[in-house]
Amino acid sequence: MSDIHRKVLQHAPKLVARKCHCGDWAGFGFCNEDRQEWWCWKHYPYKTSARLEAAEIAAKLGNHAA
Repeated sequence: MSDIHRKVLQHAPKLVARKCHCGDWAGFGFCNEDRQEWWCWKHYPYKTSARLEAAEIAAKLGNHAA
C-alpha cells in the first residue's frame, strides 16, 4: 500500500486513550451506542476465553506449519 495517493490530513489525528476502573491503561474493551466498557488485562472479564481462543489459533498455526 502506498501513501502517494492518500489525501493530506488537515488536522492531527485524535488520540483516544482509555483507562480501566483501576486506573491502568485499558486496551481491551468495546464501545457501542449504549455503553463503553474498557479493561486492563488484569481485569478483563473474558480472559479465559481469550486464552483458549489464542491457544486454538496457535495450535492451528502449529499444525499448519508442520
